[in-house]
Amino acid sequence: MKIVLAGTPNFSVPIFEEVIKNFNVVAIVSQPDRPANRGYKLEPTPTKLLAQKYNIPLFQPEKISMIYDELAQLDCDLLLTCAFGQFIPQKVLDLPKMGALNIHGSLLPKYRGAAPIQYSLLNGDQETGISLMYMTLKMDAGDVIKVAKLPILETDTSDTLFSKMSLLATENITKWLSDFQEGNFERIAQNESEVVLSPKLNKEDAYLETSLPKEVAFNKIRAFSSNPGAYIIIDNKRVKIFYASKEKRKTNSLEIKFSDGSLFAEDYQFESKKRVKL
Repeated sequence: MKIVLAGTPNFSVPIFEEVIKNFNVVAIVSQPDRPANRGYKLEPTPTKLLAQKYNIPLFQPEKISMIYDELAQLDCDLLLTCAFGQFIPQKVLDLPKMGALNIHGSLLPKYRGAAPIQYSLLNGDQETGISLMYMTLKMDAGDVIKVAKLPILETDTSDTLFSKMSLLATENITKWLSDFQEGNFERIAQNESEVVLSPKLNKEDAYLETSLPKEVAFNKIRAFSSNPGAYIIIDNKRVKIFYASKEKRKTNSLEIKFSDGSLFAEDYQFESKKRVKL
């Protein structure tokens, strides 16, 4: 089975590496390199580095439709995507003989969209998982063929959950693709009445209003734990809150009062100051 992989961030790397070790990967498609942080130097994408490590042909188009002819020449059996970050037109989805599959970070049809892991934390969910699904033009709406579930702990943040979800997909992908190759799967249509969307979040969404209930604020801090980081305003200055506890456990923790109680920040950073991690 000849496979083309399409993905960009660190989340995809261990999953793709597992596929490379067990199947015939003929190309990797990544987003183009972008400037890192505040500098102007281009930073290679994690999947670009993976392609270079294994000497696999790499494509980095602004739009995947720009490399339609090159993909057609590969005559692949499967297109497998994971956190690719681009719209894929129907003509590209139609290229692989066996279809196009996507690895999605939620239990579909819950949390279709760009930020499923963050929304599972924002909503205080106790369970999430990985779905392997057929790709369609409508985002994350295709038939699901494989699912793996994962409990969400109260101590989980977007950082820990990203790592756990990536590992979960890595542990399952070889078996899933082997089953797919052998036709050992069932296509389950998503129930449209149960769809929950998880659109892309921005910095404004990370603002912590002190009028919020304590539990809502706690979940927001978990969801925005590293990027961009939830924040409050103290004396007209932004304070990023990376981790907070519901109870005062450390002497120098920063107390933040909300509508029905306080949270105690144990990892925070005042604007223009060094990060404090207790």
